[in-house]
Amino acid sequence: MPTDILMPALSPTMEEGKLTKWLKKVGDKIKSGDVIAEIETDKATMEVEAVDEGTLSSILVAEGTEGVKVNAVIAVITADGEDAKPAPAAKPVESAPITAAAPVPAQAAAPAPQQNVAADPDIPAGTEMVPTTVREALRAAMSEEMRRDDAVFVMGEEVAEYEGAYKITQGMLAEFGPRRVIDTPITEHGFAGIGVGAAMTGLKPIIEFMTFNFAMQAIDQIINSAAKTLYMSGGQMGAHCVSRPQRRRCPRRCPAQPRLRRMVQPHSWPQSHPALHCCGRQRPDESGHPRSKPRHILGKRNPLRPNI
Repeated sequence: MPTDILMPALSPTMEEGKLTKWLKKVGDKIKSGDVIAEIETDKATMEVEAVDEGTLSSILVAEGTEGVKVNAVIAVITADGEDAKPAPAAKPVESAPITAAAPVPAQAAAPAPQQNVAADPDIPAGTEMVPTTVREALRAAMSEEMRRDDAVFVMGEEVAEYEGAYKITQGMLAEFGPRRVIDTPITEHGFAGIGVGAAMTGLKPIIEFMTFNFAMQAIDQIINSAAKTLYMSGGQMGAHCVSRPQRRRCPRRCPAQPRLRRMVQPHSWPQSHPALHCCGRQRPDESGHPRSKPRHILGKRNPLRPNI
């Protein structure tokens, strides 16, 4: 049966938004997880993902339309071979004499394309590689560490009930519970300090910031409280935690007023500090790389004095 695509909510308080752009057109084949449209409010921009497979049979709201109500139907996806309208009844066909069909010689199936994957000691030999996105790879890497170590937890704005501003933590609250997936107020300096303090007691927090430049509110905690503590204590204590700011794409799609505050990319600031491990992911397979896994950063290894 046809699947309705609804106008999603960017936040629990959102009532309407603007359908900025369609990334698919009528007749396109759709897979679950495909980004089909972009919507925005005065505060954020979000991609609309398909939740089912099939063909985009109709677009009900034109791109550029403002004031689209949450949960309004904006498009319809039908299964392959299915029409959005009821199909007419088939006419009866007179039976014809059945004749034996000539045997058709079997053809060898085309070999599947081979994917060359660099050897990785963390990936067992023979592991099947599957297509994924950076969002899914980040979620998988964090969930893997949380299953392995009870001391690892996630905290930040909208990471729990809303499942992440960009759906990175989708499903994690249901799996790990509110004790390990923690919503915080919009106080980056405050919850970053709580995370650093938790790390000093032996816990292993993943501190999520909604955008990279919002982490500048907490730069004192990240550098002066977390990064410098190990050196300033002579190696007696440290703060093994992951600060995970998120980068927003394409400034042109952000509303004009908050653009300056949400699109700044201060990457060089943390990269210039010797006590911080900085990982910038460009492809999904990098999210599980040993150098960027939370385990590498949350472990007991001292980045300044390896013998400690």
